[in-house]
Amino acid sequence: MTSIGDEVTQILNVRTKVGASFLKGCGIEVGPGDRPFPLPPDARISYGDIRKPEALESYFRTTDLAPVQNIDAQTFAGIDNNSLDFVISAHVIEHLRDPISSIVNAIRVLKVRGIHIAVVPDMRYTFDRNRPETTVEHVLTDYADGGVSTCRKAYEEHLRYVHPYLTGETYSEHDIQRYADENVKHWRAFDCHFHAWSQAGFAGLLEATKQFAPFTVEATVFVVNENIFVLRKSAGVCP
Repeated sequence: MTSIGDEVTQILNVRTKVGASFLKGCGIEVGPGDRPFPLPPDARISYGDIRKPEALESYFRTTDLAPVQNIDAQTFAGIDNNSLDFVISAHVIEHLRDPISSIVNAIRVLKVRGIHIAVVPDMRYTFDRNRPETTVEHVLTDYADGGVSTCRKAYEEHLRYVHPYLTGETYSEHDIQRYADENVKHWRAFDCHFHAWSQAGFAGLLEATKQFAPFTVEATVFVVNENIFVLRKSAGVCP
């Protein structure tokens, strides 16, 4: 049986190989948490998160965290167009209400031929395994309205499918609706996976996103329970 330690080592080794193959120059990682993406020696990086340092320390239960700037992984607001060699987002995009905007804006801030690495949990091997997979139609709706119209559905799915898997506790339909209503009112206070994808499902999202941003998919790598998608910005115009 593979231990958690063995799985962490496998993931680190694969991420290291991907980084060595594609990362160079100057870039950022959003949401590095307590496990920043490994970098080759010739890469320089800054870290960003919308959470304050004290909130991150409480969430990850450690003070041994990379210092972060205030960077929104969905908008990359404040970062100049065509300014970075790479952008990394690992286990972040599933937490965002509008994932297409995150990819579009990551491509926007990259130089032509810059690299965006998106590490996405594969729902088939995580606590999301029992919920419906996020469809392309769903994320296109999110891109149109910022995820406002689908936010409540995400909370319902978490309460109905994910919470029982994690805790063994099942909510009544009445409680699911009640808690979903509360979570929508305070959506920034309750963090969950707004979306869940298999490898094929996220690949479908990327195909749909190409109509909004110029990039090619250079590599797709699966390890343990995550998919690493490597996108390269091509010549073209971002919104």
